[in-house]
Amino acid sequence: MSQSPLARRYARALFDLCNESKGQTAPAVIAKQLESFAETLASSQELMTVLKSAAPLADKKEILNKIFARFLFAPTTRNFLFVVLEGGRLDHLADMVQSFNELLDESSGRVRATVTSAVPLEKAELGRIQASLHRLTGKQVTLDARVDPSLIGGVVTTVGNVVLDGSLRTQLATLRDRLTGAA
Repeated sequence: MSQSPLARRYARALFDLCNESKGQTAPAVIAKQLESFAETLASSQELMTVLKSAAPLADKKEILNKIFARFLFAPTTRNFLFVVLEGGRLDHLADMVQSFNELLDESSGRVRATVTSAVPLEKAELGRIQASLHRLTGKQVTLDARVDPSLIGGVVTTVGNVVLDGSLRTQLATLRDRLTGAA
């Protein structure tokens, strides 16, 4: 978790609210809506500029209401985003979304992992990695596969704060360090 304490507090408050209001919108739906809004905000410099401007809060809320109506956002999601806007915390929204997703994963017995390889991995290889991580963590694993040709070969797997680096790049760097240290 690399998010700020502020982002974690907002995410925790939203998560607790979701759990208190059983029968309302599912936390997973709220997570998707938050992700969608955060992506929209990140991709539109114009929208971010308007929402961070000195324009009256009522005007900003009217803009958000039009967005919310178009995408059918749940009342909980809308209210949360209004609180974030009113508090001047839009810069922290991406971290809030990530923290909320982590809380959701934790409560659901899931963990997210990133697997980075030099070349795209086959589905069978990803399946074996996912199964191994499931055995290691005891949790359902959601994999995000990435490609980084600079690794040369092997894979780097990140689960939470744990990095398992089996890349050829790192092995060569270690060998280089041993050889130059021995000379």
